[in-house]
Amino acid sequence: MKTVICKSGVKGWQAKLRSVYNTFEEFEQYNNIYSIAKRIGYKSVERAWKDNPTIQGSINPSDLTKIS
Repeated sequence: MKTVICKSGVKGWQAKLRSVYNTFEEFEQYNNIYSIAKRIGYKSVERAWKDNPTIQGSINPSDLTKIS
């Protein structure tokens, strides 16, 4: 994971989705709680997992975003 300054101005992280979550099942569980796929612009968790975008986030929930 790379350390970055997020849009809120706080220090955060940047990494590929699949390096943040160990398995699809883990990602799906977090998605059920936090709606991660929708927040990074995907209609389904399966598509987000398949695309494996670079995402960025911090302790501030509004910093979660898709980079590429």
